[in-house]
Amino acid sequence: MPSLEEGASLTSSSVSLLKTIIGAGLMSIPLSFSTDGYIFGSIIIIFAALTSGFGLFLQAYVSKFVPRGHATFFNLCSITYPSLSVVFDLAIAIQCFGCAISYLVLVGDLMPTIVEDISFVDESNYSKFWVLASSVICVPLSLLKNLDSLKYTSILGLGAIAYLTLLVVFEGLFGDFPNDSKGDLTAGPPTVSGVFSTFSIIVFAFTGHQNMFSIINEARDKSLSNLTKLITFAISLSTGLFILVGLTGYFTFGNKVGGNIVLSYPSTWATTLGRFAIVFMVIFSFPLMIHPARISVNNIYYWFKLKFNSNDTPTNGPNETSNLLEAQNDSNKPSFVVPFPNKVFYTISVSLLLVGYYLAVTVKSFALVLAIVGATGSTAISFILPGLFGYTLVGSDVDVLTNKHKTLKNASLFLVIWGFVVMVLCLYVSLVLDPA
Repeated sequence: MPSLEEGASLTSSSVSLLKTIIGAGLMSIPLSFSTDGYIFGSIIIIFAALTSGFGLFLQAYVSKFVPRGHATFFNLCSITYPSLSVVFDLAIAIQCFGCAISYLVLVGDLMPTIVEDISFVDESNYSKFWVLASSVICVPLSLLKNLDSLKYTSILGLGAIAYLTLLVVFEGLFGDFPNDSKGDLTAGPPTVSGVFSTFSIIVFAFTGHQNMFSIINEARDKSLSNLTKLITFAISLSTGLFILVGLTGYFTFGNKVGGNIVLSYPSTWATTLGRFAIVFMVIFSFPLMIHPARISVNNIYYWFKLKFNSNDTPTNGPNETSNLLEAQNDSNKPSFVVPFPNKVFYTISVSLLLVGYYLAVTVKSFALVLAIVGATGSTAISFILPGLFGYTLVGSDVDVLTNKHKTLKNASLFLVIWGFVVMVLCLYVSLVLDPA
């Protein structure tokens, strides 16, 4: 981890947060407009931005209640809801790991449409070949310890996102499409069930919370004002991008727009490059998902280690931090600082990569599993946990709550309630509206 003096700059942190937020889901935003309408869809995106942004802000706010540079979901749970710490980390690990696997599957689905012939590979194995080929880039990047080390690949990923955005806008302005490829446009949602069917696309579009604590820990300036600037910039830019791509894609095809807008365009060199840009983007997103998954797996391992090995004693080597420290804050609550020695780091990393690639090339479909995990894991990461942390810790370091503290606590409680509403709606869609 970078020293406090040499930590990540505001620009570097912004790149990491932006790339974590903006992923392959950007190309699905037009589909949500087809079910929500251009006005209601824009309102939902703004509301999703506000709720997700507030969750990120709460993570920054409560990070002061744990040892400096050691903010994690596990650490915050240890001083708020210790009995649930391992449960939430399990949800985070499964969610991030599942998302990482879905990126590999997407690579396997898209690359055969770009490179249509590989002489030394049987056609039935094209997808598997490209999934395994992605390991040349994904594996080395996934073995980097610090999130800030991925800033250059994140910049390249953002470059791919910029190209895809320009492609959507250009096709919308100058593309020539037959009339039968264009559907109707509506300002509001034609049906309520349609809104529900694409609800998760928008709500989870702003999910960057899984890496927010790492960004905070590695930041050179950890002040709340600096972190607030970071969050405001990332959320504002993401919102503008989602609305731009969503509206342009929707106005191009109306309610006939597909789940991936790029695949709706005629095959040209520009659209082929767009498909490659998606592959490029998700490959660089893969290590951004492995990073939080690895941290959560280590937290779970450490929890079991303490739970079933009462004779375990703290060690203080060059690669380990004391097993148990007390946070220097006014709450007077113990706070865990979880060690992550090199041996454990590489063991967990290699294990995740081996299992992830095995599942990506062998499991035919786990869309339902990912949907259920996303409904629970993403809501826990984005809304429920930040809200619970805020509701419990805001004002715990003062004797008398001010109006600002009371407002933050009430808003935090609202975020928790919103998180459970999102979870129920997403599970309803996955299990009832679209059980397949």
